[in-house]
Amino acid sequence: MRAILRLFDDLLNKYTMYRGMLYGLAGLLAIAEIMALADVISISPVGLPISIIILVVSCYITNRAFSWLFRTPYNYESWLISALILACILPPATTPGRVMLVALCGVVAMASKYLIVYRGSNVLNPVAAGTFVMSVTGLLPATWWIATPYLLPITVLGGIIILRKHRRFELFFVFAATALAVMLLNGYLNEQSLGEVARNAFLSWPIVFLGTIMLTEPSTMPSTRQYRLLYGVIVGSVFASQLHVGALSATPQAALIVGNVFTVLAAPPLGAMMRLNRVTKLNANTYDLAFDKPKQLRFAPGQYMEWTLPHHATDDRGNRRTFSIASSPSETDVHIGVKVYQPGSSFKKALLAMEPGSYIRGAHVGGSFTLPADPKVPLVFIAGGIGITPFRSMLVSMVDAGVRRDVTLFYVASSQADFVYGAELAGAKAIGLQLHYVVGRLDEQLLQANSSSFKHSQVYISGPDGLVSHYKARLTDLGVPRGNIKTDHFTGY
Repeated sequence: MRAILRLFDDLLNKYTMYRGMLYGLAGLLAIAEIMALADVISISPVGLPISIIILVVSCYITNRAFSWLFRTPYNYESWLISALILACILPPATTPGRVMLVALCGVVAMASKYLIVYRGSNVLNPVAAGTFVMSVTGLLPATWWIATPYLLPITVLGGIIILRKHRRFELFFVFAATALAVMLLNGYLNEQSLGEVARNAFLSWPIVFLGTIMLTEPSTMPSTRQYRLLYGVIVGSVFASQLHVGALSATPQAALIVGNVFTVLAAPPLGAMMRLNRVTKLNANTYDLAFDKPKQLRFAPGQYMEWTLPHHATDDRGNRRTFSIASSPSETDVHIGVKVYQPGSSFKKALLAMEPGSYIRGAHVGGSFTLPADPKVPLVFIAGGIGITPFRSMLVSMVDAGVRRDVTLFYVASSQADFVYGAELAGAKAIGLQLHYVVGRLDEQLLQANSSSFKHSQVYISGPDGLVSHYKARLTDLGVPRGNIKTDHFTGY
C-alpha cells in the first residue's frame, strides 16, 4: 500500500497544485460535455462550451486589466481555474442574454480579487463572490449543475487527487461531516427519511465539489490547523442550514463567503511586494535569498509563504511557489532557501536572475509546522536537503531568544557538500542542539538506537515528499505516536 501511495505521490509531484487543478477541471468538463451530448445529463451540449469560452475570455481580460491597473502580479493559472469552476456551477449560456450574464459573472469574479482586498491580499473566493452577486441580484442564480449522480465518481476522483496534493483530507471530512449532520437534523425536524436525506446529500448537493475544489483554495482559507478546521465547520453549517433571510439564502457560495470572512477575522491575510536585498550561493546548487521584511509581516518559525513572480517563457509549473521561511522573526530580513535541480524550472531561473532592488510578491503566510508552546517538550528534527530551512528559522529564533531546549537534529543529505547553513547550526549548539550530519540516509541501526528518544519527543520531518513519507512510516513502525510527528512536505516544485 505504501509503495502504491508513493507512486501516486511521485506522479502528483510532477505538477504544481494549480496545474493539477486546471487539468482536473478540464477533464471534468470534457466528460460532462460528452454526457450532455449523449443526453445522460440535462444540460445543453451547445451552451456548455459557449459558457466555457465566454468565461475564459471575460476572466482573462478582466484579470489582465485589473492587474495592469493596480500594478499587481498574478498567477497565470488562477484566472483560468476560476473560469472553469464558474462553468461548472453556472447555467450554460443558451441565449444571447444568458451569454452576457455569464460574461458579467466572470467580470465580477475577477474584479473581486482586486477590489475586495485586506492587507494586500484578496479576501473572498472569486468564484463565490461572482456567483453570490449574480444570485442575490437575481440576474443569474447559480445552479451547481455539476452536482449530479452521473458525474459524482469523476468529481470524487478529482477531489481525492486535490486533497492528497493539498494534504487537506481532514478539512474536507470536517466540512462534510458537519454539513451531513446539519442536513440530518433538518430532515429529522421535518420528518423526512434520514436515509433519503443522507443519499441526497452526496448525490444532489455539491458537497464533494465545494469541499474539495473550492473550500481548499489556499489564499482564502485559514493558514493554521485549528482555524482551518473551524472554517470547515462554519462553511459546512451554513451550507447545509437552508436558512433564508430576505433576498439572502444559505447557498454554497454564501457559505463559502461566510467562511472567507471568518478567515479575515481569525487570521488576517497578508500580501506585499518584497524587495530583494541579496542572493548568497550556499553550494553548487543551493541559494539563500534575503528580502526586506514588510512591517506588517508576522510569522511563526517553521511557517511558509507563497511567492509570485511573473516572467517570460513560463513553463508548465507556473509562476507561483510556496517556500518555507528560513529566517527567524527576530531577523531584519526574510530569507528563503532554494535548491535548483536540472533541468531547472522557469520560476527558479527567473528567481535567481533577480537583481538586488527588484521585487517579488509574497503572500499567504501559513502552516502548522511550528514549535510547541511548552519549552520543556524534547524536540527531534529530521531534515532532508533543503528541508533544513524551517529548522534554521526555529533554531535561530531560539538562539536570539536565549532559550535552551532539548533539541536533536538529524540533517540528511546526499553528500557532504549539500549541507548548508552550517554557521547557524553550529551557533545553535549554545542553546542545547545536538547535531548529527548524515550522508545518505538514517540507517536502521541509528533509528533503532534513538527510538526511545523519538517516542518521548515531538518529531518534525521536513524535506522531499518521498523522504518525509519514508521516515514518518519508519517512526510509526518503531512505535512513535502519530500525534508526535509533524511533517512538512515539498511537493510540486
